[in-house]
Amino acid sequence: MRVRVDRNGCMSSGRCIAAAPDVFTFDADRLARAAEGETPLALDDALAIARGCPALAIDVLGEDGEPVEL
Repeated sequence: MRVRVDRNGCMSSGRCIAAAPDVFTFDADRLARAAEGETPLALDDALAIARGCPALAIDVLGEDGEPVEL
């Protein structure tokens, strides 16, 4: 599973970074970005972080690369 952040939707709340600093970071524009490739997060944790994003700017992608329904 992978996660991705919609840079156009990100409002820089930092909740994702606080929840999983090994997966999410701020870029130079102070927008969240996700680490490349597979995430060490469990699916339930990734979904909780995505649901907790105030901008709903995080997608959780399944093994097929398609978004998992939040």
